[in-house]
Amino acid sequence: MARCTICHTRIDATDEVTECASCKQSYHASCWTELGGCGTYGCDRVAPADKPPPPAVVGAGWGDTKSCPNCHTDIASSLLVCGCGATFPWADPMTSGEYTAWKAEKEQIATSKKVLVGLFLGSLFGGTAPLCGPAAGLYAYSCRDRLAENGTYLALGYGSAALGLTYTLIIVLLALGL
Repeated sequence: MARCTICHTRIDATDEVTECASCKQSYHASCWTELGGCGTYGCDRVAPADKPPPPAVVGAGWGDTKSCPNCHTDIASSLLVCGCGATFPWADPMTSGEYTAWKAEKEQIATSKKVLVGLFLGSLFGGTAPLCGPAAGLYAYSCRDRLAENGTYLALGYGSAALGLTYTLIIVLLALGL
C-alpha cells in the first residue's frame, strides 16, 4: 500500500485515490481536493500559493493622522518620528505636556548616565577614588528609580563606591604603616 504524501497516512484499497498525472504520486482524493493540487515539491501540478493582498491602510485606528506635540503638524498615526526631529516612545498620540514631561525625563536619564560614568572614571585613580567612589554610590542610590530600567549604570555607581572605599582603606593602611 502507498502513503499519501499530504497527510502521510496509508492509502487503503477502499479509499478514493487521485493520482497526479505529472509525477504519478498517489493521494487521498480528499487531500488532493483540500490542497488544490499535487503535494510533491517541484511538480508542475502543485497547488498555486496565493499571496495575500497587502493591508489597505497601515496605522489606522484613531485616524490616519495625529498631531505632533512638538510642532503641531499632522503626521501619520503610526510614525514614531516627526519631520521636525521629535521622537516619540509609542505610536499613540501625546499631548504637548506629556511630550515635554517624557522628553525631560529622557534628558535626566542621559545626564545621570554621564555623571555616573564620570564618577566611575574618577574612582579608578587612587587620588580621586576616595571622593568619587562614595559620591557615585550616593548618586546612584538617589537616581535608582530613574535608572531602574538599565541596571548597568546602577552597578557602575555601586561598583565605584566599592572602589572608592577600597582605595580609602588602602590609603589608611599605608598611612598607618601596616
